[in-house]
Amino acid sequence: MSQSIYGLDDEPESDTQPDGRDSVKDLLKRLQIPINNTTADQLESDETRDRGLFMARQERWDDLEDQIRTYDQNRATTAAGTPMAELMLFGARSDVVRAAEHALLHGHPAKGADFFSGIEALEYMLEDYPDSYPLALIVAHMHIDIGWAWRGAAAKEDVRDLNREAFHAHFERAEVILNRFCPTTHHSPALSAARCALLPGQPNPADNLGTEFEALIALDPTNPRHMRALGNYLLPRWYGDFEQLDLQARRIAARTYDLWGAGAYAWVWFDALLVDPRGLEMLEVEYFLDGVDDALTRCGDQHSANLMAAHLFRSWQTASNQYSEGGLRADLPPALRDGFDMVVHDHLREIHPLIWGHAEIGFENTSRIISRERLSAKGKEIALNAVAMPFMTGLKNGQTVYFTPEGITQINP
Repeated sequence: MSQSIYGLDDEPESDTQPDGRDSVKDLLKRLQIPINNTTADQLESDETRDRGLFMARQERWDDLEDQIRTYDQNRATTAAGTPMAELMLFGARSDVVRAAEHALLHGHPAKGADFFSGIEALEYMLEDYPDSYPLALIVAHMHIDIGWAWRGAAAKEDVRDLNREAFHAHFERAEVILNRFCPTTHHSPALSAARCALLPGQPNPADNLGTEFEALIALDPTNPRHMRALGNYLLPRWYGDFEQLDLQARRIAARTYDLWGAGAYAWVWFDALLVDPRGLEMLEVEYFLDGVDDALTRCGDQHSANLMAAHLFRSWQTASNQYSEGGLRADLPPALRDGFDMVVHDHLREIHPLIWGHAEIGFENTSRIISRERLSAKGKEIALNAVAMPFMTGLKNGQTVYFTPEGITQINP
């Protein structure tokens, strides 16, 4: 699919066209929309992870336990919906996990690092706090992360026996730890999410996939990240197929209708369509776009608006390209284009470049070869060209388009 109006590595035209018309770059100068490179969510996420790391290094286990439990019980999230308990858990285990990943990547531990002793230290800590589900989550997630480091994060079958055995050994240890705590009894989305994270280590993950995710969504229905994760795991490359994915999207939408309207249908399909656009063949596009509108009406923050705009732009481009090659239904490109225009006009008021950059590679992509700065730069380029499209006629006629929190104003020359 095309990455934007011009290719991912091409530069826009910078000079006036030979016939006197404005170049794309000149047109974009008249698109006045705020660019938010450092969102409040990014700052809050970094600070929360760093605090978890600091407390773990200082062995302030009582404070760490209390903070994680408080965040979890209150369903506290960042502005973009990331559970703050999850961020604390990540920070608290990150030293050990990074050491393990370095050793596996390079064949030896980093200088001065002994990740085996780090694993042992967290296991010993857990013995001192046998009834603490927040601290148990740190250790369980440590094992899950190290298991993935052994296996590799792609949905593939060609894993070496040694790596597969290590993967399952770490997942089995995590399961033993988590089995001591019932998510429903503790009213804990973090525990329920961890049980969902265990599914790839089970012999038949598909058997429990729906049950575990439905339980998680019931505990924390306001957070769409759980719905997005469910849709990703229902892809053919993991544990489902598009028919099951569509059925689950409808089931979750029905169960959460009072809260989300049709929004859950869009959220369950969200990551799945970016990772595997073949799902567009199965998608009920009118229902999906109703879900996009309902979701943004209920959580009208700019993070969500950028997510939906970037998603619809990429899906529209994919559908257009595949249809032109004889693949997809003729109704998809114009419907997705209309949905994109709706989000831009009714909801989008600033650009978050990283979101647009991630949309190009899939939000669940685990690649580390693209720097945050380069991803942000490309995201900005793609976003500006995309957002200009609904206003292109006016821009070519000399209009200036202003985006403000109150709305969009188009000023004639």
